[in-house]
Amino acid sequence: MALVGDLKDLNIATLVQLNCVEKNTAELTVSARKGPATVFFNKGEIVHATYSGERGEDALYRILSLAEGEFRVTAVTEVPDRTIFTSWESLLLEGMRVIDETERGKARIAESVGEELDDTPEIEGYVLASEKGEVIATNRSDDGEKLAAAAVLLAWKGEGVASRMVLGEMSILALLTEKDMTFFADCGRVLAAIIAKKSTASEQLYGLVDSVRRKLKYCELTQASQGPEIIP
Repeated sequence: MALVGDLKDLNIATLVQLNCVEKNTAELTVSARKGPATVFFNKGEIVHATYSGERGEDALYRILSLAEGEFRVTAVTEVPDRTIFTSWESLLLEGMRVIDETERGKARIAESVGEELDDTPEIEGYVLASEKGEVIATNRSDDGEKLAAAAVLLAWKGEGVASRMVLGEMSILALLTEKDMTFFADCGRVLAAIIAKKSTASEQLYGLVDSVRRKLKYCELTQASQGPEIIP
């Protein structure tokens, strides 16, 4: 019988530990926002993982950071070729360390990007927020929390629309008013809302917003403990 549930009730680390302690040969799948995530166990050992184009330990560390999604654990008789050889105890410890360092690294990068936006004349305001809507950096003391909440909502809705219409990744949304343009960018674990003057050339603005998105999104997990490196 399969075990089915939601990560809000039972987190990934606990699921992994349960399967390892019970020496299960099983497949754990999670319906994550960025696509399906899978972990295979063979007699209690983690032997393979895939998620968002990655495989092996790198994929497992990203899976361990998932906080939302429905999961399913199913007993299997065969598993894929082994790509993970480290003990599950060491994997969990390293995974938790990587996640902690990455979150702190993302915050540092977000703060540096905020300083860059402050120095850009075309930008009238910005909010950089976590996936949960927590403000990381902003120069909008009056409506920063509202913009952060809007960024979370639009990123979630955008992913749903893109998925249903098979459009690929929806990374930037733009809202226009008579006076300005507000860009909402999905940067992975960080979301951005950037308000710019409408008179500014739109092509330049999209380039600027996409540059911010790339800097926030492509911070490698493996670089986090050494001070994350921004990819230009």
